[in-house]
Amino acid sequence: MVKIPRPEEPIHLKERWKEGLQRNRKIATASIQGTWFTKPYWNSYKDVLKAQGVTWQDLMEAYGLCPYKFIKWIEGKMSWEKVISAIEEQLNIIRIKRVEWHFTNSSEV
Repeated sequence: MVKIPRPEEPIHLKERWKEGLQRNRKIATASIQGTWFTKPYWNSYKDVLKAQGVTWQDLMEAYGLCPYKFIKWIEGKMSWEKVISAIEEQLNIIRIKRVEWHFTNSSEV
């Protein structure tokens, strides 16, 4: 099982995104779907993630499945811990699917 580090909650970004959602939800939502989380997270924890078999692409895929959870966090409807746990859960699903794919596509006879 992949266990990812829990970074400190970025309260300053949460407030900035909250204001952005209030001004123009469509533009802010598109920005939230960018790499504002994944790039600094990968830079800080890539050694820990790589040691668990997590690639940059895995992190991006997991994040891509969770942007609405970040919006819920910004709106105060979800805790930071639950958002990070959601990414962790997606990484574990990605890992299981990868193992299953390799197992079903092996050339062993």
